[in-house]
Amino acid sequence: MIIRKILALCSRDHGHSAMYRQLRQAVADFTASGSSWDDLVSHAERQGLSPLVHKHLSALDVEVPRAAWRLLRALYLRNRHANNVRNEIASEILRSYQAENIEVLAVKGIALSNWIYSDPALRPMRDIDLLVAKEDLPAAQKILEELGFLADQEHPLPNDFYHLTPMQKELDGLPVSVEVHHNLLPFHATYPLWPLARSAGRFRTIEIDYQEARTLCLEDTLWYLCLHGFRAPLTYEPFRLIHVADMVSLVDSFSEDFDWQEIDRLDTTLIHVLSRFHFLTPWPDHLVEKLCLPIDHPSRSVGTPYRGWPQQSVKDIALMDLFRFVLDTIWPGQWWLHVYYGHLSGVSYLKARWFEHPRSIWRWLKTYVADAM
Repeated sequence: MIIRKILALCSRDHGHSAMYRQLRQAVADFTASGSSWDDLVSHAERQGLSPLVHKHLSALDVEVPRAAWRLLRALYLRNRHANNVRNEIASEILRSYQAENIEVLAVKGIALSNWIYSDPALRPMRDIDLLVAKEDLPAAQKILEELGFLADQEHPLPNDFYHLTPMQKELDGLPVSVEVHHNLLPFHATYPLWPLARSAGRFRTIEIDYQEARTLCLEDTLWYLCLHGFRAPLTYEPFRLIHVADMVSLVDSFSEDFDWQEIDRLDTTLIHVLSRFHFLTPWPDHLVEKLCLPIDHPSRSVGTPYRGWPQQSVKDIALMDLFRFVLDTIWPGQWWLHVYYGHLSGVSYLKARWFEHPRSIWRWLKTYVADAM
């Protein structure tokens, strides 16, 4: 789909000549097809990409209908306002935690937008996410209450959840939600345990609204983004293209600063994942060479997320689509399989296709059967 092609190409902060050549051609094809610009903007917003689409179409200086351009501009300005408000609140929280000697890492959107993007408004966020030690949870929550936050009573969470019930308040007409984590990722066999102690000794210092903050180091950030965006349990929502933009922008901006041996120690397949992004939004030649990205053999079904069970429920599938649904479950697209399991070819790829993925489906089936009994 041409809309997906345009959005995929825009999934990065910094454009370059090869990327812009492809984007210009994709926009020309889109315009010639008579497709709806409203649909493109709507898809961009759902993928978390409307600010980046606004940036890259501005750089191209292509002909965009006035109504669509105004909407893209309005979405960018809305996100800039929302992020400014969240940054102001986050800096106040961080100062309060610092005053009480609560060690904290700013993570996810609040860190990414202020660190890896050239303009914080380019990276939308849903919440302010903070990681503290489990023993500091009561004090962290108390400070939020003193700052006027209230727990979301409509969506209470169990006491053993990986973060507290979201705390909310409104500022300048914007509802702001804060999630205080004691583990970075959900407690699931797919994920490693990730308490504050795992990254506290190897943090990176950034700035949020003139307030010094700590976040994950480069290597941990890249690994986390891969796990969270592309290796989530099969019941979770599919990846969005903003997750591609996060990883591509991080590597684009800091490739010289990474300890690539540490990346290999954390996960030997991360380079394979990065190589698959080349077919969504191309890496510049110098990075392909520097990272030895294996891009000689493109994947099929590029950019197509997992669409099978249990990500979708059987009851939600129309009878005429049932065969396609079963096929998507047992034989998912090659690009997704490459990214999710991290193997591109040879015995390891065949093992992922014929053993690891069927085993994942079998484990989910056993879980659902056990829960139903």
